Amino acid sequence: MASVEDIKRQLEVSTTEYRRCVEELKEKGEKLEKLMEAEKEDELREKEDELREKEDELRELKKNLRQEKYKNENEKHWWIEDIQALEKQKEKLEKQKEKLEKQKEKQIEKLEEEVKELKTSKDRWELQMQQLQNTLMETTKT
Repeated sequence: MASVEDIKRQLEVSTTEYRRCVEELKEKGEKLEKLMEAEKEDELREKEDELREKEDELRELKKNLRQEKYKNENEKHWWIEDIQALEKQKEKLEKQKEKLEKQKEKQIEKLEEEVKELKTSKDRWELQMQQLQNTLMETTKT
């Protein structure tokens, strides 16, 4: 049977280890969350920049098309095809943006699930600590 001193030492070691694990999990979770958020924001920002550039190109092409309309009717259909291609590309970029936003939401959900798991683990550790303290109290009483 374990002595009171052994139980106290075990309780101190478990408590220290528990605190270290909780702090480490908290730090890693925060770092991961910040990293993933920054990465997704960078990707979204890049896609938005690309989309703005394509919109600017589209506006410029439309402007040029109006100017060229009177100069050269023969080239008209080529410009329209270019504009249509750019509009399709714009739609594709918008779909990519939506996809990235959905991925971000999924990753947030995943992080939330990991936080729940960490909380469950923390609760288990706390229960163990309480049981060890109860055992210590019972051992001390006898």
